Amino acid sequence: MKLILPEPDIDLYYEGFEPGKDLLDRAATGKRLSGLVERIDDPIVIALDGAWGSGKSFFLKCWVGAHTLQNDGTATTVYFDAFAHDFLDDPLIALTLEISKRFKENSPQATAISKIKEYAPALGRAALRVGISAATLGVVNKADELGDTIAEAVGGELGDAAADFWKREDGKRAAMEAFRSALVELTAPDKKSKPTQKLVIVIDELDRCRPDYALSLLEIIKHFFAVPGVHFVLGVNLRELENSVQARYGVGINAAKYLQKFVNLIAPLRGAPARNPNQSTLIRYYQHICRETEFEGDWRSSWINDYLQLVDHHVGMSLRDIERLVTLAKITPDPNTSQSGHPHLFAGLLILRVVSPELVEKARHASLTFSDVTKIFRIEKRSGDQTEIDAHCAWKLATDGMNSSTPEYIDTAASHLFSDQPAKEVLRSIIARSLDTFALPDHR
Repeated sequence: MKLILPEPDIDLYYEGFEPGKDLLDRAATGKRLSGLVERIDDPIVIALDGAWGSGKSFFLKCWVGAHTLQNDGTATTVYFDAFAHDFLDDPLIALTLEISKRFKENSPQATAISKIKEYAPALGRAALRVGISAATLGVVNKADELGDTIAEAVGGELGDAAADFWKREDGKRAAMEAFRSALVELTAPDKKSKPTQKLVIVIDELDRCRPDYALSLLEIIKHFFAVPGVHFVLGVNLRELENSVQARYGVGINAAKYLQKFVNLIAPLRGAPARNPNQSTLIRYYQHICRETEFEGDWRSSWINDYLQLVDHHVGMSLRDIERLVTLAKITPDPNTSQSGHPHLFAGLLILRVVSPELVEKARHASLTFSDVTKIFRIEKRSGDQTEIDAHCAWKLATDGMNSSTPEYIDTAASHLFSDQPAKEVLRSIIARSLDTFALPDHR
């Protein structure tokens, strides 16, 4: 019995957008990204922007292999999971280690890699804190001694501490220049300083990191890696990263403007427009999840499939939402399906529970309006095939109910959709008997 689909197994750097795994048809997007990084020589940071659960990590893990295997790319790609390393204080050390792993010890780039690893520790945040602490020790200890005492300290302990401070600063500046020179050496520039071997570093899960780590990593990219032939691709939810900026600097900061200092190009990661509803990214992924979790063929599966085709594209359902939807459906007890209107409300409620749970609460308290429902589902008008027409009528009855001004077609629909009890009561009954509890999924 499968309830949750495991993460896809990708052989990093050795697999690309394989036909059996590229369920979202993103190979074309990967090829465009490869063309972009291959054409540009100047240092560039590309933000691949997508909501949580939109498949960014899967795309990037496939792309680092596809770039050379399938897209004729020449750059060396490096995949770095920032969230997996944010328990550490120093992003530079972890990033340097991942870069070094991509080059063999006896490769032509071995010397440059050795230099990068040698100078990186001198640039880390830990070294910076030690330098500041040592340099200010005399000032802290002498802060309450004024006049001649301070003057004497300048020539004594404070003077020595200051001299140590500037030595350390000079050392860090020299280390930075050496670090960047080694990066240039890694790109093997020709006589015209044009890089002949590029390095593309993919930073994934940046928006999930704690704010100080995420923003420190951006600062490191900007100051230490800005050399020709070195590119960065950030897999990120920009809206969440803006929240990290505000968490660090306050809500008054223009977070989007701040991030422009670090990002040169924003490329949205979206699903390809569907030629028809059955070919949309979400529907195809939903059908895949149903097959993999043995939910295909269940009556609930087909009803949810129909209702997913009615979801307005502005709702912004993610792939992760689809996974949650299938899991929820499998553990939710069946409603009373004696009337043809019941499955409409059941399928719709399951989707609402995932994408807009506050609307389920409104339905529970009989305050849900038809206008609320049409913000999620495209059923405002009585049009389309019979499923869409019945969906329009079922939800119209479940929200607005029946009154003296009810159109005749709604009155007619009520007789075959909800002949046993009013639709508003059915809606609340399904919430109480199905959504407010759970059951073991069928064993197959």
